[in-house]
Amino acid sequence: MDAVRLNMCTGITEFNARSIGNFAVQATSADILRLSCVWMHRRSIELCGSVHDAVLIEAPIDRIEADVALAEEIMRRAARVVLNTNDKRHELRTSATIVKYPDRYVDKRGVKVWADVIELLEQYRQSQTHQERAHVK
Repeated sequence: MDAVRLNMCTGITEFNARSIGNFAVQATSADILRLSCVWMHRRSIELCGSVHDAVLIEAPIDRIEADVALAEEIMRRAARVVLNTNDKRHELRTSATIVKYPDRYVDKRGVKVWADVIELLEQYRQSQTHQERAHVK
C-alpha cells in the first residue's frame, strides 16, 4: 500500500505560540460578531459594516440612541448564546461612540495615518501635474 503525504499550504512560515493560543478567542469573538450582525439586520438596524470587534451603524438622529442601545443588547445576547451561558461574569462589555452630523468620527490613532495619506496624495498630485507640464512642452 502506498503512503500518501499531504501538506497543507497555509502561507504561514512560522508559528507563534501566542497566536495559536489566541485562535480560540478570536474565532469565538468572530462568531459573536457574525451572530450580532445577523440579529441587528433582523431588527432593522442599519448596519454599515463591521471592523474587527466593532460595528458601524447608521440611524436617523431621533432614533440613534435607541438603535445603539439595541445593538449593544444584541451583542451581549449573542455573546451569551455563543458562550452558552447566562453567567453575568461572562457578559460582553460594550461601549459606543455616537457621532452626529456634521461631526465626524475620529480615532486618535488614525489622525497621523490620514495626515500621511493626505500628504502622499498631495505629493502624487504635484508629480502628476509636473509630468503633464513636461509632456506638453
